[in-house]
This record gives sequence, structure tokens and C-alpha cells, in this order.
Amino acid sequence: MPTPTTTKPSSTSILRSTALYLTEPHPYNRKPITSAPASIPWANYPRRVGRTGTFVLPLMVLVLGWPLAGKWVFDGRM
Repeated sequence: MPTPTTTKPSSTSILRSTALYLTEPHPYNRKPITSAPASIPWANYPRRVGRTGTFVLPLMVLVLGWPLAGKWVFDGRM
């Protein structure tokens, strides 16, 4: 009687089993029963928008305004 041969698992079977192990079904449309939903921190949003705006607005002026600044500096002498 021949002895069974052992084969090395292929990379695709390893990846498939790993993917199946790491995926978890998501409970769609289920509301939590044991805890109340988290409150929304409305007071933090104006501060966050202001802090972001102090960085983004000057950067956008720089990115979008350099052609006008170049036209003003070179005044058509290029």
C-alpha cells in the first residue's frame, strides 16, 4: 500500500484561508441595545474648522494665486 504524500500548501490557498479568517460579517442595520449612542460634540466643530482654515486658506491662495503673482512680477516681460 503506497504511503500518502504530503504536499506543501500553495500560496493561493494560504491567502484564501487567511482572508476568510480575517473577514468578519458586519451587522448591518443593527442598533446597539446595551449602550446609548455616543453624543455628537458640536462645540468642537467650529474650532476644528477654524484651525483647519488657518492652514488651508493661505495654502489655497498660494497654490491658486501664483499665476497672478507671476503676471504682476514679470509684467509681461518674459
